[in-house]
Amino acid sequence: MHRYAPGRTDEQGQVVDQAEELGGRVLIVDDEKVTRAFHRAILAQQFDVLTASSGSEALELCVGQTPDLIVLDVEMPGIDGYETCRRLRTFTSVPIIFVTGHQSLEEHLKAFDAGGTDLITKPVNADIFQRKVAVAIRQYRAAAALADEKKALEQMAMGFLSSASQTGILLDFMRKSIVSHDYRALAGCLLTAIQELGLKSCVLIRHPDGATTAITDHGEPTSLEQSILEHVSEMGRLFQFKKRLVVNYDRVSLIVSNMPDEAEEPERAGILRDSLAILAESAEALSVNVDIRQEGQKRAEQLQIALSEAEVALTDLGDQNKATMRDTRLLLQEMVDSIEKTYGWLNTSQTQEATINATMEQAIQRILARLASGGDFDSQFAQVMQALNAGRNHNAVELF
Repeated sequence: MHRYAPGRTDEQGQVVDQAEELGGRVLIVDDEKVTRAFHRAILAQQFDVLTASSGSEALELCVGQTPDLIVLDVEMPGIDGYETCRRLRTFTSVPIIFVTGHQSLEEHLKAFDAGGTDLITKPVNADIFQRKVAVAIRQYRAAAALADEKKALEQMAMGFLSSASQTGILLDFMRKSIVSHDYRALAGCLLTAIQELGLKSCVLIRHPDGATTAITDHGEPTSLEQSILEHVSEMGRLFQFKKRLVVNYDRVSLIVSNMPDEAEEPERAGILRDSLAILAESAEALSVNVDIRQEGQKRAEQLQIALSEAEVALTDLGDQNKATMRDTRLLLQEMVDSIEKTYGWLNTSQTQEATINATMEQAIQRILARLASGGDFDSQFAQVMQALNAGRNHNAVELF
């Protein structure tokens, strides 16, 4: 059995494969030494040729490094050419050309049924033999290159689809999270986005007052999970151990438990890491939005309380004003009655009494006019109360 030739070295000292310099590497399998030598002599000028004397020897050789083409005899001891071809087809698709002395159509069909690519009958014509081997290798290499290109394009297309899908997940997370009113809703949106990436995780959001909100795929975290989440901030921005990945920001931490193996899926693992970092950073920014919403809600509640208290105070003030006006009129009337009762013991004449009454009436009218000179109190009071009620009835209005 002839082994592979190592080839020569180039100017940089690198080994150059002899098969690449020639038209390809051909394995000749035949039990007759003379036939092997004859076929080798025909092909050696154009191809890197090695030989095997049996089917089992050819199988052993091809398991180590498959040639570009195999020339296979039919009648051989042990494993014949047909069985050798069938076994080769279990692990390689290289062209196999049968060279046989059989002339019958039945034998030729057996060769093709076994998986043969082409067939040449003995005695072999050297020119046809060389041409068939060259064409078969060229077609095989072209098909292999096309298959590799197709695979690369499929991987590229899958990459684009995966990237588009993950972009959609990120955008959906932003749309849903930007209206979150509390940290639990924000954490829920973040957890859902991570699940849509096909990952399992725990999520923690830190509040400005030092409290935290944490959720996991199975709901509330256990005491151990809560403790781990609260201490992952010490692990740096990104930390990965096997399939576990920790992503940390000042306000947001997340732990993923089923990251893909970077050795097996480096591209997917890299894309997922980037997506998780973007999600965590976005949640970090959106947590500030929740801060503002909650602060605004507190201020709105305080405003509603103030409006309610102002309404009560103004209502009391209105009642007091009405009571003051009523009491003032009663007091003035009592004063007039008291003065009129004094006329008897003062011995006043009717003329004097009329003059005094006229004077008192003028004074009373001036007092009442002075009380009313502040404007239409009832109308203005009603307007103020209406404005307060309008403000109180809009307590559910979004402020931002």
